[in-house]
Amino acid sequence: MHLRTLEKINAKVFISLSIPPTAVCLYFSNYPDEWIAVLTVYVATVIYLIMFAEAVYELTAPYTEEGYVSNKRKLAFLFIGKIVILISAIIFGRQIMGSKIIIPVLNYFVHIFVLGASLSKAKK
Repeated sequence: MHLRTLEKINAKVFISLSIPPTAVCLYFSNYPDEWIAVLTVYVATVIYLIMFAEAVYELTAPYTEEGYVSNKRKLAFLFIGKIVILISAIIFGRQIMGSKIIIPVLNYFVHIFVLGASLSKAKK
């Protein structure tokens, strides 16, 4: 499956903006068990954000690109897959961290803005 969103994300900006909030979350977590939970939620968040951006592209492309037809199966897979990944990671993190799960959840919300800041505006 070709993801056009990966071409629009500036990886250097995304990584440089996503490492500091994740490091702060790791600082507030106990080593090593809670670190595993934070990093699992981080990886799930990155996958979720890529799938989310691709789903938004699939929804908006028919209106912005002439002759583009959305792939309904891909769209359904993206929406269902991103929810399953995120909920699974949060449940896993909740099992390990208990009430401190708010730490990686806040990291998730920060990464939404990081993704927005790392998207390039130029069309490819």
